[in-house]
Amino acid sequence: MVVIISIELKSANPNAEKAASENPFSQYREIVKKNLSNVGKVIAVHSGKGGVGKSTFSVNLAAFLAQKGFSSGLLDADIDCPSCNKMFGITERIKSVDGKFVPIEAFGVKVISAGNMVANSDEANVMRGPMMFKLIFELLAKTDWGSLDYLIIDLPPGTGDNPLTVMQLAPLYGIVVVTQPQEVAVVDAKKSVNMAAKTNIPVIGIVENMFGTIFGSGGAENAADSLEISFLGKIPLEQSIRESSDAGIPDVIKNKKLAGIFDSIISEAAI
Repeated sequence: MVVIISIELKSANPNAEKAASENPFSQYREIVKKNLSNVGKVIAVHSGKGGVGKSTFSVNLAAFLAQKGFSSGLLDADIDCPSCNKMFGITERIKSVDGKFVPIEAFGVKVISAGNMVANSDEANVMRGPMMFKLIFELLAKTDWGSLDYLIIDLPPGTGDNPLTVMQLAPLYGIVVVTQPQEVAVVDAKKSVNMAAKTNIPVIGIVENMFGTIFGSGGAENAADSLEISFLGKIPLEQSIRESSDAGIPDVIKNKKLAGIFDSIISEAAI
């Protein structure tokens, strides 16, 4: 069972109370913004569909930033099916101290994942919308990140409640969209871009993942051109990335070719 930390959303300021009643999200946003005030840039990673390697990209991006000397954190906001903890090799449970979640550090990255909130990693996080919203809010509002240069948020795929909650609550610098080159994935990637536009969040750019013989190449770049957004680069479908993920090690740490790709992506994104 996931342990939820209760938060009283009350204010001594009647004007703030009135504003909150008129715009229920405003008070939540302010609490999250205050908690993340020591984070330089909050960057979300999103995909229109699952299975395109979004979480693998998020893990390696956070690890690469740490390798470059930046203070880096990763929030796995995919509450239903978290996987970032596995890819970082983290098995211990998350603890709370003085009402705050304490991130677990791995490879220089501070990590919070719902996968570390249950005794058994195979246990399903079965929740309806209100409970899911509350957990996402409390992960954003009650995690002690300390001071960070970057916080990477691995969003759930799709355009439903969970990614929308993060987009509405977190002070996002921007969103990176990850897709495969095949047409069915690119169609959904365009939905990610449109969702960001509707929530007034800048799209940093699009990344083509798993390009090669099996899935082809070029679909994401064509989509970026048609949507008039930046194409950040492409990552090949490689066995070493899968093996490292299964072993709980971000491949970018030991794969010089992949590190070079991420260096290029960072430069192109200008983050």
